[in-house]
Amino acid sequence: MFSFSYFFWVIGLLFAMDYIEFSEHGKIRKEEGRVVLEARDGLAFEARDGQYFVIPPDLLIARTSDEKVFKPYAHGEITERLKGEFPESQGFYLRETEHFFVIYTTSLGFAQWYSQLLEKLYAGYSSFWKEQGITLLPSEYPMVAVVLSNPSQFLRYAQLEGFQLIRGQCAYYNKSSNRVVMCDLSGLETYREGDKDRASSRDIQMFLNQPNAANNISAVIHEAVHLVGFSCGMHTRFAPNPLWLCEGLAVFHEVPDSGKRAGWSRTPKPNFRRLNTLKSYLQQNPMEPLQTIIRSDAPFNNAATAANSYATAWGLTYYLIKRRPKEFTVYLKKMQEKNILSEDSPEIRARDFEECFGDNWNKLLKDCIDYLKKL
Repeated sequence: MFSFSYFFWVIGLLFAMDYIEFSEHGKIRKEEGRVVLEARDGLAFEARDGQYFVIPPDLLIARTSDEKVFKPYAHGEITERLKGEFPESQGFYLRETEHFFVIYTTSLGFAQWYSQLLEKLYAGYSSFWKEQGITLLPSEYPMVAVVLSNPSQFLRYAQLEGFQLIRGQCAYYNKSSNRVVMCDLSGLETYREGDKDRASSRDIQMFLNQPNAANNISAVIHEAVHLVGFSCGMHTRFAPNPLWLCEGLAVFHEVPDSGKRAGWSRTPKPNFRRLNTLKSYLQQNPMEPLQTIIRSDAPFNNAATAANSYATAWGLTYYLIKRRPKEFTVYLKKMQEKNILSEDSPEIRARDFEECFGDNWNKLLKDCIDYLKKL
């Protein structure tokens, strides 16, 4: 969430088109769009392709506006912009599916498999939540996935975006650009680097049979859930979305399925990897594990507590979806109403939760644990 100290005004709901010129990584950048938030220490700008830019005053070079109606770039304009940003001369290729633009440096076969996985996720995610009473909206902007062929290329790209990767990480979601970035960790693409026909369907199947394939697929699905959720109305970017909820939905859907050709099933299954972590965590007798993650995002951002927090978010999310679905749908809709200027505090987060699920935290924890034990 933006941390501006003083808000001046919000212009995002108006129809004027804004034009800005600013410095980014030492280069001059120009964008069309709308200022959605302005404060003493900078402004937040929404570009016509859906990217957000937070620009401090000292990096803003010029700003003008006119009375043109703000609207996203047309399909053809988006295609040309992506080709300009990711040129073939540097080894990038563009593949378009029904709902995604896939930029890739891998083989076409590998990119096709990733694309099919993304489309399968989109269909399964939309279908599942429609059954729960949550209808997702068509994405206002293109959903973009960048698929890189090896870890070193992935690391360089993440560094350019200012992302700190942890060891073994193979995917991340960038909330500012609203893009997911991923790479092949199997070694398949690296091994066949000089082969124009890399990654045949047989090679892909061999990859899916590898021991590390499950974690690779989980990571890809996890980050893609964020992309779809923030693009289609499940969450609002830079609103005070509780991290336990965003991450809870991602770990709920991330479970791979080796019995399916793509390596993932649209029918969510218990996440036993997270369950095992949660069991170990609860044996340490943590104090109020549910309130800890509901009241604050901090446990997710601390390396020492992140794994336990993700596991707790999964356990709570799985329990609420399975045992208290109506209340959970009400809570989801309540969170969808929050926008970039919504107030946020530990007390507000706890109150929002209690209004939907009650304030008997001890009973909730006991019921949740008893249910998960039966898995």
